[in-house]
Amino acid sequence: MGRITEALKKVSDDRITRIQKKPEVQYVVRRIANTNIEDHIVSFHDSTSPVGEQYKILRTNIQTLKQTKGFKTFAITSSVNGEGKTVTAINLAISMAHDLNTRSVLLIDADMRKSKVAKYLGLESSPGLSDVLKGGVGVDSTFVSPNIENLTIIPSGKMPKNPAELLGSRNMENLLRELKNRFDYIFIDTPPVMSLTDASILGPMTDGVIMIIQAGRTQRDIVKSAKSRLYQARTTTLGYVMTHIEYHLPHYLYRYVHKYSDYAYYKEKEQEAELVAN
Repeated sequence: MGRITEALKKVSDDRITRIQKKPEVQYVVRRIANTNIEDHIVSFHDSTSPVGEQYKILRTNIQTLKQTKGFKTFAITSSVNGEGKTVTAINLAISMAHDLNTRSVLLIDADMRKSKVAKYLGLESSPGLSDVLKGGVGVDSTFVSPNIENLTIIPSGKMPKNPAELLGSRNMENLLRELKNRFDYIFIDTPPVMSLTDASILGPMTDGVIMIIQAGRTQRDIVKSAKSRLYQARTTTLGYVMTHIEYHLPHYLYRYVHKYSDYAYYKEKEQEAELVAN
């Protein structure tokens, strides 16, 4: 038994060594200067990167839901904290806004306890959603733009004492009804399902929920429990997005992706030079 244990330990150590030696791939190849938007919002800084392309695939799936079922309002949530739901919501909203066939996209920060949308985009968090729901301001006065065409943000606003009650109020229902008539797509960043009731409250007001799951961290039973809570709240879970996935690109594919990305980059620079010359 001692030899078997030693052999298994050696295999495990060899695997850890290989993982540690694996070269890191920098997905944000280029950062746009003079902006306060954080680097990991790849749909803004480098939409042609491998990760940026994944958000475009997700965008296509969302567009299909609208074309086939008329869906346009989506709640973004996770089972527990720290799975990347806010970053996913922002990247998805930006990717949707970049599509030439999309007229208007709205991103609402409904995580009023731990709001991060404004922080990631370099915006002020107030006035925002909480101020509208309390009846203090009109919704139009909360609209802010991160200088991305077709994208509007409603920040969280000042942290209220009763966020769950505000989200479950008639004011919230009326607000969403109004906004659905004004925007092509609406994405709502909500708190995690297992720790708070907010996502279960907002879910039935939307066309469905997209669940964010962190690979290698979120346990299967927790995801099942979160989905069960949403189901009990009569919320439709439309699908899942895995974050923090580490994968190895075959060398030939890695060269192809980056060669194609570099071509697009230099082609863009050539076009800029032509515009300057003209």
